[in-house]
Amino acid sequence: MERDSVRELNDSKWLCDLAFMVVITKYLSELNVKLQGPNQLLSSLLSNMKSFEAKLRRWKVQLERNNTVHYPTLEEQKPSRTLEYAGECAKLIEALNERLKDMKSKQMKLDIVATPFNVEVADVPDNLQNKIFQLQSDDELKS
Repeated sequence: MERDSVRELNDSKWLCDLAFMVVITKYLSELNVKLQGPNQLLSSLLSNMKSFEAKLRRWKVQLERNNTVHYPTLEEQKPSRTLEYAGECAKLIEALNERLKDMKSKQMKLDIVATPFNVEVADVPDNLQNKIFQLQSDDELKS
């Protein structure tokens, strides 16, 4: 297929949009793979989602500064401006937050199960505080 027969291949804006979509789709696919599979703890799934959200926030800031280091296919296109792609990251962050809202509200309960040695006893529900004190004080369990 010749380049002239497909108008979009001569449109630098369209090529930049495509390059951005290629990379963001790759990142979403990698996240999808991490979330699949049996025997995964809810805390681990939430951790992967929060990690991805943090990356999106960083990429958004970088794209606002015209930094495409995490978007190699976009970088190859040498876009003059990347602010609109930062906006796309913001939309993804918003969508992710909406989907995680319920799980984030249960973060303390997840932390008690997943990392009981790292929780602040004062933040734990009263009925569990003695158990957490006992657990955190057990030197054998810590090692």
